[in-house]
Amino acid sequence: MLTHKQFFFRLWLVVLSLSASSANFAEELQQLSAQNVLVLYKNNDSHSKKIADYYAEKRHVPTAQVVSVDIKGSPSNINKKQFEAIIKQLKPSLTPDIKVILLTWHAPYRVECMSITSAFGLGFDKKYCSRPTKEIKGCHPTAISPYYNAASSTLWDSKTPFRLSMMLSGKTVSEAKNLIDRGIAADNSQPEADAYLVRSHDRSRSSRWPIFEKFAELWGERKGLTVNYVDDRPYKGKTRIKDKDKVMFYHTGLVTVPSIETNTYLPGAIAEHLTSGAGVGIDTNGQMKAFRWLEAGVTGSYGAVTEPCNYPAKFPNPQVLIPSYLDGKTLIEAYWKSVQQPGEGLFIGEPLARPWANVN
Repeated sequence: MLTHKQFFFRLWLVVLSLSASSANFAEELQQLSAQNVLVLYKNNDSHSKKIADYYAEKRHVPTAQVVSVDIKGSPSNINKKQFEAIIKQLKPSLTPDIKVILLTWHAPYRVECMSITSAFGLGFDKKYCSRPTKEIKGCHPTAISPYYNAASSTLWDSKTPFRLSMMLSGKTVSEAKNLIDRGIAADNSQPEADAYLVRSHDRSRSSRWPIFEKFAELWGERKGLTVNYVDDRPYKGKTRIKDKDKVMFYHTGLVTVPSIETNTYLPGAIAEHLTSGAGVGIDTNGQMKAFRWLEAGVTGSYGAVTEPCNYPAKFPNPQVLIPSYLDGKTLIEAYWKSVQQPGEGLFIGEPLARPWANVN
């Protein structure tokens, strides 16, 4: 028997579906496609160019929308002046039809205090930083993304001041190609899948656990997705999330997440861990990087490029992410919608993956 909370949640889902149905036709005419993607690669960087070319070939991105940018070497961070020079260079390519900017490199990943994906998406603005000046210390919230939990039509509004951006790369070109192939394989796959929302023993990094527990309690099963709240606090240094199959969502909080390579991730899977430096490059030093998720078989991930502190609003919210993805949005749309304060967070993965596409 359903509890009152479960009944009203499911009633809310029905009302939401009915209210959305009138907008479905319009949204179908405004669905993201390769025609809306600008693919950037670094000039004189064969690794970046090969990834860009493969992506354009497999996703059928028009040749004119594959553009080189002048970035010397692989600095982790570029300054505002350098970033503005890149935007100036790209101005002829940033037509109204371009809604997604895809970066086919793994460095640079920062523009001063912002992640580079947020800078490309929102424009460089220190209001999206915890510490916009040297005089400001400690932890602070930042400006809210205009796309947070917004209607998808917002992206198509002629007055919209933002785009969406994502990084797609790998330690090898082969890894990046495999990621692209997974994104394509996800399209309209309509999977039977599992989501794992995990409270770890790390109290600071598990600040999202009340969201996890509540959402799992109310969700039940919908479109073949089972949402599991897992209390892993007794398993310090270990986890019960190992040797799992059909994994589509995995959200947790740890410095390093154990056993991720033992799971089978479905095409289009999304996973991340709340920690301070998951977006700080692709190497294996220090905290576990978000790229480890991609290497394990995930299609999209997210990580902070500078100390964000453990504000839940600075990390993906599955209450927004999961319903949006299951309602047929692309990975990049659902992921961006789910982060209220993304200024310091790096989005990585294959942007057009769409497992629940409404394709006949």
